Amino acid sequence: MRNISASYIFTGKGSLLKNGIIKLDNNGFVLDVIDTNGLIEETPQLEHYNGIICPGFINAHCHLELSYTKGRFEKSENITGFITQMIKKRESNKTDHEESIFIADSEMQRNGIVACGDISNTEKSFVVKTNSKIRYYNFIEVLGLNENDSNYIINKGKEIQQVALRTNAGDSSISPHASYSLSLKLLEAVKENAEKTKSIISFHNQESKEEAGLFSNTPNNLTYILNNIGLTENTFPKTNKSSLESLMHYLPNQNNILLIHNVFTESKDIELANKYFDYHFWVFCPKSNLFISNTLPNIPLFMQNTDNICVGTDSLSSNNTLSIIEEIKVIQNHFPQISLELLLQWSTINGAKALKMDKLIGSFEKGKKPGVNLIYNLDLLNLKLTNNTDIKVLL
Repeated sequence: MRNISASYIFTGKGSLLKNGIIKLDNNGFVLDVIDTNGLIEETPQLEHYNGIICPGFINAHCHLELSYTKGRFEKSENITGFITQMIKKRESNKTDHEESIFIADSEMQRNGIVACGDISNTEKSFVVKTNSKIRYYNFIEVLGLNENDSNYIINKGKEIQQVALRTNAGDSSISPHASYSLSLKLLEAVKENAEKTKSIISFHNQESKEEAGLFSNTPNNLTYILNNIGLTENTFPKTNKSSLESLMHYLPNQNNILLIHNVFTESKDIELANKYFDYHFWVFCPKSNLFISNTLPNIPLFMQNTDNICVGTDSLSSNNTLSIIEEIKVIQNHFPQISLELLLQWSTINGAKALKMDKLIGSFEKGKKPGVNLIYNLDLLNLKLTNNTDIKVLL
């Protein structure tokens, strides 16, 4: 048995426990959490650390397959610049995929990530996932603007899903890419499949201003790019509304759904989503947003309407690290009014709930095996991270 204590314990929700103690068995399962009311005495076999102990982090959004593109993309000002680079560079080197995926998975483990919602367009990451300590949920991502291809695309996704099952690479589901990349027929097919299987889905939402232009008669750089891969004037309805409002009813409303990025989501979108979706989570990937769009979501706006917020890293094509603590630093630096307790909640138990893994991970509760991270080199007086703050995995 291990007895672990620190300056503060974050259990997964609520206030920090000053000088709290976690009791774990030899396999890492939580036996007890003790609130000492800030008073702690020297006890045999008690490990005490200077910093904050928290459960293992949940990376709610990643593209592990794109790890080979690290350092190959230039910073852009909008999604069209990023898509243009992706089209040119995505398959530029097929030989180093598995090695780069292994390295990225190892990096996440060192950074205290115990679970990950990962986008999979192919089965390339499954060998690494099978042997990883990280628990993966595989979003088998489908896209295609030609409605005649819908059945083929769905069936291809199901084939990849079977490989994930056969290789024990983690749970999986068929999931739509983004508002601008699926025909309505394909969206309907994904919705039908999700409702039938009661699966989790993710959806890249409002990552760019240009997405709204698809639903009006105002062409922009995104529509010009999509014209080359199947977009027609009849692909999407001209609603003159936001992309989310225009497509909301083509998405299942009773499944867990992770809405990713949300950089240009406005208050009306949030209100409509809260009414329509029963189990939705807003996932922010701030470092990626700054790299692709040079801006961040208005996170305080979301906080006025919901507490279902999670944190992700996105891929190494738009990020130089796969580290939740580095994402938290960015949020804190831009929105210093958000408490560290809340940032940690988004990064642990909220992510676990989004991926339906909260029965085992995400918080320090009896019977769970959440992993144990030590956050050190931080401002304990003001409970703020610093540029030097880092993570040590204790269990």
